[in-house]
Amino acid sequence: MTRRITKKRPPFATLSQHKCRDEVIRLKERIKRGSNEYGGMFTSHLVLDEPGRPDLYNQWFDFLFLGQDRFTIWNAAIITAQQAAWDAAHGLAYERMIAMMTPEEQSAWDNLELFEPAEVSSTGKVLSYTLTKRKAMRFKSFGDLSFYEQWEKLESEIIRNEPPTIYESFRVDRSYAYGIGLYIVLDVDVIDRAAIEQAITKFREIGETDWQATHSVPREHLPVMSQKEALAAIHDGGDGVCTRSVHITPADGNVFVDFGFEPEEAAVLQADSKRTTSEKLSSKN
Repeated sequence: MTRRITKKRPPFATLSQHKCRDEVIRLKERIKRGSNEYGGMFTSHLVLDEPGRPDLYNQWFDFLFLGQDRFTIWNAAIITAQQAAWDAAHGLAYERMIAMMTPEEQSAWDNLELFEPAEVSSTGKVLSYTLTKRKAMRFKSFGDLSFYEQWEKLESEIIRNEPPTIYESFRVDRSYAYGIGLYIVLDVDVIDRAAIEQAITKFREIGETDWQATHSVPREHLPVMSQKEALAAIHDGGDGVCTRSVHITPADGNVFVDFGFEPEEAAVLQADSKRTTSEKLSSKN
């Protein structure tokens, strides 16, 4: 049997003007068809401004819009400044945690077996796997906390005591297979249609290029509690209305924890899911 090889699509930015123009025409029609839902400046595969959706769940959005020339499509992802601060704290906490671990602890964690065979054929071939049943691994370097308990602890401390410096910005990525990638950080409470239209207008005004604000986002506009604490507030009966003191997106939550998986197992499943989603978005057509 011949193995099928999927050819990787070239970046949109390297295509001929003729091919780019064809894609622009198609997107222009799609934007027009979706004008009742998105307003006519952009389109998306996501639901926007869903009635009754808590502000806490409206911290990011993916969308497409046309460049000012006849050959450019912008494949954009926008997040609030609050979400950017959370993402930065998440990464910083991880780096600090790894630095705290002994070489033996790092080796034990790296070699942790999360799955075991669930079904085996009569010939000994593994047909499926299941999550390994085990207790959470705890580390002396973390005061006997588990990997993810320590991660949550450090994130909370960073957010409260030393929040990352965040700037409104536009960052262009020309490696996308569909359109030119654009990553936007905007200092707003929620990502809604008005916020997206504001971002598009500003991006066009600066000449559709990389940009970073001169001054950082004020401290009072950044989160003061962790993701887990913010989500707990909703679960405990809060209305989820986003104020300047609570800005965490569920996009950074972990649905696998809600399904009952142990934190370590849930994190691995979440990482795999995010990686797959990222790969699909970077080459979506």
